Amino acid sequence: MMSLFWYYRPEHTQGGRNLSTQCENEIFASRHQDENSVACIEDKCYVLTLAQYCRFCALVKRRGEGLPDSAPVVPPSPDYATPPHRRVPPNIDPSLVFLCRHVYDFRYGRILKNLQ
Repeated sequence: MMSLFWYYRPEHTQGGRNLSTQCENEIFASRHQDENSVACIEDKCYVLTLAQYCRFCALVKRRGEGLPDSAPVVPPSPDYATPPHRRVPPNIDPSLVFLCRHVYDFRYGRILKNLQ
């Protein structure tokens, strides 16, 4: 058994999906916690902040156009590197990468603006 927090797709919320303010791969974090069997897990996905998601989309676009990956503007530092378990692999299917900017309060059916 694993204790997990739920993420909601906009169409599964009380307000539904709003195409003018939400991205296609956007999901909402929640404080809804549940225990599920490990056997229920189908695949691993990646949930990114807005800045991380924008960088990921730019990288996918560059690769799709046959351009090389851009060099980082700031030299990498081992003190501030993203831990390996949080990095999105280079060959990941983009449909397994999601953007999360908000929290969904499932009890009251409303979207909160901050992830805090």
